[in-house]
Amino acid sequence: MAPKFRPVTLKQVAESARVSRAAASFALSGRPGVSEDTRNRVLKIAAELGYSPNQTAQNLRSSRTGIVAVYLPENVSALGYYMEATFGIIDAAELSGRTVTLVPHTNGAPHATRLNADGLIIIDPTLEDPHVDKLLGLGLPVVTGEEMPDPNHRVSGAVIADHASSTRAILDRFAAAGSRAPAIITTKERMSWSMSIERCYRDWCAERGLDARIEVSAMDLIVEDTRRATRKLLDDGTTDAILALTDGSVLTVAGYAAESGRRIGKDLFIAAAVDSPVLGYMNPSVTAVDLNPRDFGQRCMNMLERVLDSEQAEVQGPLTELVPTRVVFRDSTGA
Repeated sequence: MAPKFRPVTLKQVAESARVSRAAASFALSGRPGVSEDTRNRVLKIAAELGYSPNQTAQNLRSSRTGIVAVYLPENVSALGYYMEATFGIIDAAELSGRTVTLVPHTNGAPHATRLNADGLIIIDPTLEDPHVDKLLGLGLPVVTGEEMPDPNHRVSGAVIADHASSTRAILDRFAAAGSRAPAIITTKERMSWSMSIERCYRDWCAERGLDARIEVSAMDLIVEDTRRATRKLLDDGTTDAILALTDGSVLTVAGYAAESGRRIGKDLFIAAAVDSPVLGYMNPSVTAVDLNPRDFGQRCMNMLERVLDSEQAEVQGPLTELVPTRVVFRDSTGA
């Protein structure tokens, strides 16, 4: 008879790594409280031993489902940022044996009265989204990727990218390259990150005595709306730089500019507020902001773990984490 298979236990992982069971648990779940060296050693040994957490037993002990729900804005399935951020959430959830489920926008989701999950992550919550109002009413711990645009909505935590710094860096580069009339094409959907970029742009223009030029583009009509907005900006004959807020919209800006005889990086400077691989391979290549969406998603999941593990989360108040951004300067801004 073949010997019966016995799964590797957390105790065995801890003993092999020469740490306590608590430290091993923290390292495997991505929670703070252990050093990076310890975390890496525990993860390496767990992989070598073939350790898999007994999530069923853990859930029974904690009366939890082991499920984390993720809610994305509508009409973003074609944007790489949201796919990468979701994969980042999944990466971090797998380390603690959790399952990730997406909350749909159809089948009566705004009228849902319960959600079979331990917690909820909302990426880019949109102002006046009825889904968000209903989901917050379920009473689950909620962490957001970017701030809630409505200050009356209270959540357990928020991971926030530093869009103001990257926006100023791009606008300063526009000016250094010779731009005197920069514009932005923002999203019709009101999200805190786009609103932050708009505020920064308006402040930057006011400091220099320039007129703010803002056009909008809806995500569900991104090609048509962006083309219309670009035509309006370029046909006035004065706009010499455009910051488009999504990687999808900047492609349309580049296309229309080429059709209009504008030379990108020469007599028209363009940039995107979010990067994607294709922007680096364009000719000319397009300046964009590296938001590291996979890491951003992981940070959201790790924060939700902290909230779920903390019995004093409500007493401590909401958690916040500001994540730095990095502008990748390319040919489109005269690099």
